[in-house]
Amino acid sequence: MGMTLTTILAECARLAHGGGAGALASVARRRGSLPMSATAKLLVSATGARFGTVGGGCLEGEVIERCLSAIERRAPATSEHSLTAELAGDYGLTCGGTAVIVVEPVFPDETLAAVYDAAIALSVGDTSGAMATGLDWSCGPAKCVRGPTGAHIGAAIPDLVAALAALDPRAEEPAWHDGILVERVTGAPRLVVFGGGHVGGAVARAAQFAGWRVTVVDDRADFADAARHPLAERCVTCDWHALPATLGLDAATYCVVATRGHQHDALIVEQVARRPLRYLGMLGSRRKVALTWQLLESWGVDAGHLAAVHAPVGLAIGADTPEEIAISVVAEMIAVRRAASRRRGGVALAAVDGTADGDPDPG
Repeated sequence: MGMTLTTILAECARLAHGGGAGALASVARRRGSLPMSATAKLLVSATGARFGTVGGGCLEGEVIERCLSAIERRAPATSEHSLTAELAGDYGLTCGGTAVIVVEPVFPDETLAAVYDAAIALSVGDTSGAMATGLDWSCGPAKCVRGPTGAHIGAAIPDLVAALAALDPRAEEPAWHDGILVERVTGAPRLVVFGGGHVGGAVARAAQFAGWRVTVVDDRADFADAARHPLAERCVTCDWHALPATLGLDAATYCVVATRGHQHDALIVEQVARRPLRYLGMLGSRRKVALTWQLLESWGVDAGHLAAVHAPVGLAIGADTPEEIAISVVAEMIAVRRAASRRRGGVALAAVDGTADGDPDPG
């Protein structure tokens, strides 16, 4: 079943605070094509309740057995699972590969409770941190969280602290090295959509479905309205000439510019292109992008900043309707988030033209 990281961490915390016992399975490494996320987790309680998934099928059955064993032994373990093409076919799958799974016990313990409480706070907030788990629990749970200030909660064992310091702060997938699992723990990524019209609204909906926390910004109050964008976390009305600092645009923020006109797009890109954003995309045809770039360069915006903008925005899937365009945009954001290659099956993926060469109003 689908389940958020926060929900799984909350159940771990409940057990660690005296609510019972269980075991948490986490994907440490995977190779090949497997029916699981790189950050998949499965919590199995001593009563048999399950939270999350590591892909289902035969692999999950094996992992559940490892979890039950870890509950009894109160010690972590690793296991490698292979899904051959032949076995995958038996289950109606078209994949195959190997995965290393780390299984750790969860039981009433002050260190575990403190670690899971700290991880929950990171998973629901605007800051990020990391969690490290070692395999040697002979002296107590070898588990530690590093918060955004650099403080460590839990067992600040030197090897764990060093592993936390070595993790790329932008890494999405866990790191597995020398028997230590290190995972980035953060809230859902943030997307700011400039333009609350048809395309902007569709992008907001698609991004929320894919796991982003969305802010919709428009210079018209009725287009930056919670009733129009019920899935958005925030709606902000502002003058395009002066974007407010409260938007919180930082190196982890994704931005999509989809206003109703070239001049509005240029005003926004002029202000945000210089920032070290995680992703910046602008809707429009190639002709519109070229005209907007000419205008921005005349305003003194460096061509190097403009070269980093995804414009025309989205993947080349032949998108036409607002909903199709939204899917192409969010797909490109996912590729950036997961550091995916822009090539699939030997075919280079070019950016999609969000509007026709006639540049109709996207709002």
